[in-house]
Amino acid sequence: MRLPLLTTAIAITTLLTACAATPPRVAQEKTVEIEGQTIKFGGQYDEEKNQLKLTVNGEPLMQGRFPPYTPTQNFNAKYGDIRIKSACYFGSVLGNQGGAFGAIAGAIQASKSSSADKCEIIVAGDTVETLYF
Repeated sequence: MRLPLLTTAIAITTLLTACAATPPRVAQEKTVEIEGQTIKFGGQYDEEKNQLKLTVNGEPLMQGRFPPYTPTQNFNAKYGDIRIKSACYFGSVLGNQGGAFGAIAGAIQASKSSSADKCEIIVAGDTVETLYF
């Protein structure tokens, strides 16, 4: 008699846990014309997995995880004949560390106005667009 009750409780807990998962933060897509081509940049950041993905025309082109206590991530890739770089700064990576470190990091970033989660997209040495997450 207790087995069906236990099975039901486990199923409900699993369902509620799955529903509670935080969806990734998605950057608004930005369209740029480069070397006669129309290119759409986008991306998403999954906080739970600490994974950043940047896309070009819907294709994942650059991705990686932030190392511990490191709010920056830089990528290099090639899309056709176009070399693309990104310089990303995610203040939330430090602010979400929790405890005294997270509080201090958040205060320092706020004082420097550098708490945004963003990626600058760089082509031929020039920043062509900025994605905000």
